[in-house]
Amino acid sequence: MKFKAFTNWCKELTHVANCDNSQRAGFTLAEVLITLGIIGVVAALTMPSLIENHRKKEVVTKLKAFNSIMGQAFQMSKEENGDWDTWDGNSFGHGGEGYDWTSGDGEKQLEWLQKYVLPYMKVTETTTKGKYAIVGLPNGTGFSNYNKHYFFCLKFKDCKEITETWNSRDRFIFQFTRDKGFHPYTDGNDFTSREDIMNNPRGAHACNKTKGTGLCAKLIEYDGWEIRKDYPW
Repeated sequence: MKFKAFTNWCKELTHVANCDNSQRAGFTLAEVLITLGIIGVVAALTMPSLIENHRKKEVVTKLKAFNSIMGQAFQMSKEENGDWDTWDGNSFGHGGEGYDWTSGDGEKQLEWLQKYVLPYMKVTETTTKGKYAIVGLPNGTGFSNYNKHYFFCLKFKDCKEITETWNSRDRFIFQFTRDKGFHPYTDGNDFTSREDIMNNPRGAHACNKTKGTGLCAKLIEYDGWEIRKDYPW
């Protein structure tokens, strides 16, 4: 009796739909299509931003990991092999007459790495190309190296294809100096502000779309391993 009374009461409240589930009207095809269209528009507007943010986080994560792995390897080697300034020379990338930067000995460069650095870290592959030693890492990244310069690649295969290049998205420059160890490339400067890193009035490299992106790893480190809104992505 109570259920029947509730049903009669419910029917009196609305002329649009019945309370009886067997007679309730559903969504029309037009309503479904409109809803799907709205969802599609929202997705189209938000997906590029979500993908870009994910990409930036991936870059920062792998950059930070590379800096940490290499820094620890150099430090552990220092404890076992003595101070950095007592190590054998590592300048094999500018051999030839007239200080020819296009020539050098990648095999000797790799031998140096195998003596001082690679025993203290995990690697998946090593090879050489011209004056460069090339090393793959377990997370799919890698680097090419000559002298003090380390060219990090977000994808190891890129290091083997083009050994020396840099940009603000997937190729970055690091360096090893005997006084400071391993760190992002600084172009020989001690920066005191992010504006100096972005514009670098004292050197050839910077981190902007006009002067170049050689210091972008340094800028990301300076910003606390973060890609900010004014970063030249």
